[in-house]
Amino acid sequence: MGSTLNKLTQALPWNHSIELPEKHQWKHTNQHALLEWKIKARPYNTTVANTMFAFLFLFSTLSFGWLGGMFNPTPSDSIVIGMPFYVLTLIAIYGTTHQKTKFAYRLTETGIEVCEWKAPGKGWMIALKWLTVIAAIAVIFVVALDPSAFWVALAGPGGMGLLYLGLANSKQFQEMHSLYRHNVFTWNEIKHIYIDKSRHLISLEYEWLNENINKTLPWWTYIFCHKRDFETIAEIILSENTDTPHTREKIEVLQF
Repeated sequence: MGSTLNKLTQALPWNHSIELPEKHQWKHTNQHALLEWKIKARPYNTTVANTMFAFLFLFSTLSFGWLGGMFNPTPSDSIVIGMPFYVLTLIAIYGTTHQKTKFAYRLTETGIEVCEWKAPGKGWMIALKWLTVIAAIAVIFVVALDPSAFWVALAGPGGMGLLYLGLANSKQFQEMHSLYRHNVFTWNEIKHIYIDKSRHLISLEYEWLNENINKTLPWWTYIFCHKRDFETIAEIILSENTDTPHTREKIEVLQF
């Protein structure tokens, strides 16, 4: 029983191991890696994301409550028909406001390589598929109890089914949710190091040439760390940058 439960737990999307993109190749494979790790993180201001989700959650809840009473005043029918839509909407909103990006880092004696990528998430697409199935079953019961609700009930799973097929086969949707970047920095490029222990986050400041204005500007690359490895990573980076100033403070992640 225990082994079966473990297998089911490992099969959950958020427990899958992180695999590098097939096309990815580290630049300095000939150099010994001081440390390597992979992590999923949110490279943006999560306070803003939480505020957006809270606002949209409240708006969606009020909207679904109002629409349910307007088009189908029977409470039981409104719940059966509207709940799949409501759950799907919240999943879609959360998936939009709280997307995670995958990162892989490789530290060597000469610098750091950062691989950043994301692919269209399959989790909420699977949820959409099963919600469509559940809604279709619910429709059968609703229509059996009240045949006059047929067209309203049919719109629920029918609309979700069309949405699922449209997104699953949309090239534009796939491209919009895809990303791949591979950046290589030498230690002598780093001008300042910021360390945030509370967020297990390190920010490396470097100079970036903005070709549009032909001017060099300060910019940052973020090093997201697992809690258990944070101190080790910080020590390695500081030991390789003994002449680089560093500050321990709260880091605000800029959208990039």
